[in-house]
Amino acid sequence: MNDRQDTMQRIQVGVIGLVAVLLLVSVANFVLQRASDERSAIEEIQAESIDTSRDLVAEPEPAPAEPLAELGITPAPAPEEIEEIPTPVAPEARGQVVPDLQPDPKLEAPMDQEQ
Repeated sequence: MNDRQDTMQRIQVGVIGLVAVLLLVSVANFVLQRASDERSAIEEIQAESIDTSRDLVAEPEPAPAEPLAELGITPAPAPEEIEEIPTPVAPEARGQVVPDLQPDPKLEAPMDQEQ
């Protein structure tokens, strides 16, 4: 019976020690984070929102000289300005032959078949 109490006491001491170490590490992390010069994630988000609100209040840009060009729309060219684009000549019916891709005539049997 004494062994069981001794085992329970060791488990309790181990768990309490683990909790104490975790608490100590958490407090140390908090202190080091507050002491550092870096901004926290919340402070960065707040700073970004302030910057964007200043951009929204900024004076508007002048109207573009070509509003259609700003939208990516260009007027169609006049018929006399259109150049005739030559159509490419149709390739041979068999296609272009590349000598590097032709099988070696010295081979007696195809390579993918066993002899």
